[in-house]
Amino acid sequence: MNRTIVKTLLIFFTLFTVYNTLIPFNFTLGPGGLGEALSGVSWGIKYFGKERISLTDVVGNVILFMPFGFLVALYLAMRGKQAAALISAVIASFALSLFIECAQLFIPTRNSAVHDLFHNTLGGAIGAAAALFYMRFLMKTVNRLFSDLYRAQPFSLLLALLGLSQAVAAAMPLTVSITVDHLLRSIKTTNIVPFGYQSLGKLLLDRPVAEDLKPYDFTFFIENTLFWVIAGYLLKLCYDLYWRDKDYGKKLLIALPLLYFPALEAMQLIILNRITDINDVLAGYIGTAIGIAVYNATAEYRRQARNEVQWLFIPLMCYLIYILFSGFRPFDWSLESRVIEMDLLPENLIPFYAYFRVTGLSNLFDLLASLFFFLPVGLYWAYQRMAAGHDYAGTFLRTTLAGLAVGTVIELTQLFSFSRVAEVTDILAYGVGGWLGTFILYYFEKQIRPVLDAHPTSRQAPCATAPTHPDRPPR
Repeated sequence: MNRTIVKTLLIFFTLFTVYNTLIPFNFTLGPGGLGEALSGVSWGIKYFGKERISLTDVVGNVILFMPFGFLVALYLAMRGKQAAALISAVIASFALSLFIECAQLFIPTRNSAVHDLFHNTLGGAIGAAAALFYMRFLMKTVNRLFSDLYRAQPFSLLLALLGLSQAVAAAMPLTVSITVDHLLRSIKTTNIVPFGYQSLGKLLLDRPVAEDLKPYDFTFFIENTLFWVIAGYLLKLCYDLYWRDKDYGKKLLIALPLLYFPALEAMQLIILNRITDINDVLAGYIGTAIGIAVYNATAEYRRQARNEVQWLFIPLMCYLIYILFSGFRPFDWSLESRVIEMDLLPENLIPFYAYFRVTGLSNLFDLLASLFFFLPVGLYWAYQRMAAGHDYAGTFLRTTLAGLAVGTVIELTQLFSFSRVAEVTDILAYGVGGWLGTFILYYFEKQIRPVLDAHPTSRQAPCATAPTHPDRPPR
């Protein structure tokens, strides 16, 4: 990563942080003046007792500033100022957080707190330390591992990223507890009834939980199934390309989904506010099986593909169907004015306001998930456009506009939904996702590929000219 990209990301992230911590920008000073504003400041830092700071607030504020500290330290280290990078990043994080907390004194809907200043600075320090550790000990190793995996099994990298992303999503909001009380509560809410919901508490103890009183939403099951169709397709693709001739090939093909989905649900037993549900396991199994069937049914398409990346067109179409279904469900549309009025609140019309009214880990994760939602589509389209000889400027524009268009369609339908909330932020997130897809390709071609080309191996990565296995295309 060159200094120009790091500098650009640093400027963008700084402006983004300031914007999202100061919206809705209704600066005013109450009748009591500055003294009244200062009296509302939370001066203490309490981790125990009734007035303790919530764990999600602590973690959220730390994570919010980790990228800032990381980028500051990385930029300074790349300029040869590695010795001063850590302390400079800490000072910069403190200064930025202090500016934000002082500005929030004049925003009635915001709360200034000393613990926010401390946690933001701590996050910047952790990010800076991570940057220096990465540059000194990990950068060469990570680059080599990525290079080897990219050359040898690029589609396995996609499959691993997909599985890892869902594991992180299942673990959110990272409120882990292994106390007996919480484990018993998690077991009580566990559902073992396929295609429905009846908690163990209701089945065994006749003590229903809140979820027992709600009708089962089958559209959520379909949404999960659609997502795992993509994993099934990639799994079978990896098997045909990399594992078929290995002794462990078939075992890996069967064991990965067989163990992954139960493990994912078992992990949620120790995550507060998460429900372990047999339907999630079934959706994973069914989706994977459908994905493998789709893969087998499209063998002729892959034989006629111009390049390896085009083999991903089918799972990409599955992903688009998943995006649209996820955005439209549960299809409870209505033209009643009260339904529309609920979505026309200022918090839904001001970009990012709904996510940053309270700085929490869940809000940050939801925003990141929205930003990355359209990224795979943007990345695939950008690759195909560049392979066809188009320029990056036009590609950035088209992928961004495509993301905005898809986001607009989805959010407009949610405007008429009883249970969904239409937000301007989500429309912008789709557009940013399309832009990020093109940026990843741009960064790869400008920064990573030259390094890979300088150290060629017998097994090259997917290219825009011909499949890697022209004699034996995937079955």
